[in-house]
Amino acid sequence: MSIGGADVSAAVQGARAELRGRQIVDAAIGLMQEKGSNAVSMQAIARAAGVSVGLLYKYFSDKEQILLAVITRVLGAFRTRVPRAVEGVQDPVVAVVEAFAEFCRAVDDHRHAVVLTYRESRSLSRDGLTEVQRQEIETLEPLVSAVRGAVDAGDLRDVPPELFAYDLLVLAHTWALKNWYFQAQGVGLDEYVDMQVRTVVLGALTDEARARWLRHAQSTR
Repeated sequence: MSIGGADVSAAVQGARAELRGRQIVDAAIGLMQEKGSNAVSMQAIARAAGVSVGLLYKYFSDKEQILLAVITRVLGAFRTRVPRAVEGVQDPVVAVVEAFAEFCRAVDDHRHAVVLTYRESRSLSRDGLTEVQRQEIETLEPLVSAVRGAVDAGDLRDVPPELFAYDLLVLAHTWALKNWYFQAQGVGLDEYVDMQVRTVVLGALTDEARARWLRHAQSTR
């Protein structure tokens, strides 16, 4: 019984620590986006998160660790959500579109963190930047795999899978970077995804694959 109680207590403490870590990262995102990471102190982050400075240092030894946590959160969302979105999808073109759409949805859910990542990643140390690059390559693999599947199936024209996947990744990030513009134009996320699919993805498809996709899109409306 005591073992079970200890397990429950450890689980509660773990959940509490995870929640506190998210709370700190959320506070850091807001401050760094407003002022830039160099102008934000650990004390300011602690105040915004509602924790003591001492407790903050138990979670993060410096601002770089916090910034890495912000970036890792964004990349982690891509890494888990995109494979789930294409799981069980048989049509290679649908897999590419669903992977791209889920990337865009994940970007939308983490817009502020994505913008912060672009703006502040240059302040990382060489080791920090290397770690981010490693995670980004790992995160992109599900999208590359989907594109490669469409290439192997003969659905895409002569397209380098890695380059095309990066093009789609940049388009997904653009939703966060230029969100103010799309909002001003009255363009929502679903419309943005549809516009990019029709402009970029359909243009790279063979005639047969494009016709098949259009039939699929009509049938799902």
